[in-house]
Amino acid sequence: MLKYRISNYYKLTMAFGISNRVIYSILVLCFTLIVFYYIFPFQKIYTTMRFKILYLTAVVMLLGSSVTMAQVSKFKAVFMEAKENGQEVFVTLTNGNTFSGFVETVDDLSAGVKTKDGIFNFNYDRIKSVEIVDSNDRTTRWYKNPAANKLFITPSGRMAEAGTGYYQNTYIFFSTLSYGVTKNVTLSGNFSMIPGLGVNNQLLSLSAKVGTNVSDNLSVSGTASYYSVFDSDYGFSTIFGATTYSWNQLDLTAGLGLGITDESTSDLIFILGAQYRVSEKFALLAENFVFPDGDGNSIPIGILGGRFIGQRIAADLGFLVGDDIGVMIPFVSFTIKL
Repeated sequence: MLKYRISNYYKLTMAFGISNRVIYSILVLCFTLIVFYYIFPFQKIYTTMRFKILYLTAVVMLLGSSVTMAQVSKFKAVFMEAKENGQEVFVTLTNGNTFSGFVETVDDLSAGVKTKDGIFNFNYDRIKSVEIVDSNDRTTRWYKNPAANKLFITPSGRMAEAGTGYYQNTYIFFSTLSYGVTKNVTLSGNFSMIPGLGVNNQLLSLSAKVGTNVSDNLSVSGTASYYSVFDSDYGFSTIFGATTYSWNQLDLTAGLGLGITDESTSDLIFILGAQYRVSEKFALLAENFVFPDGDGNSIPIGILGGRFIGQRIAADLGFLVGDDIGVMIPFVSFTIKL
């Protein structure tokens, strides 16, 4: 009888993607509720601070259990599909390490993958992503571009990963910290560190980017920024809208920008950009601006160059070109995925 009940319990957890850790959390929560029920009078429990704390704890535990259940179910489904079809998987761990191989075993807590260096058992809570390798597509083994959500300067239509931070440095003296609050919202802070100006004369800006994926190939976003000097009441704002179309390893971006002050609004700035990932570690990059000069004419300026791509860092090297620039001016920037 006991063996039969254990077997049914195991089938139930496997069917719904529920790990033992989630079951233990629910049991502990139930036990705690029972203890509090008998220790405190029922009619007063709703008004005690301890119950409020218990309620918040229960909510957090249940939310955490839901996230864990969803992740476990997703990873397990991919591993089981790959095992049944004899397909290769590409595993990315939370520490950034990557592995590829064929699935040997799958259970409710982990999966065993046979790689070229032997069999590794990966716990689901240490996995960031799992993908089935397409034998006809070499790019499925490539790590993700940590700066895929921007061109040289302006943001593209693609969004940053949720729960991930980024640090960008341009020309050594200009820094940006960004955080993907959700898959649709990214917040950023920009500041300068120019020697000799002092802290009060440095540039500061705050930005909010909102976007979404319209389809698998099309992404749109809007970015609002405010710029000011630390020790100044004067500032100005910019608004950028961008649309990015992705096809294979090519991203094409078109955007519009607008500058706003308390007294006036600028004419529209047109932006056209492209990023083509030639290999796992390098991409060609171009960004072009068309500025209005106020007399009905336009001033085109472009940045042409490339992006050197690592697992957590991307370094950009380009050159500013244009009829009014005269000589090519180097552009240097790097992005670190924190």
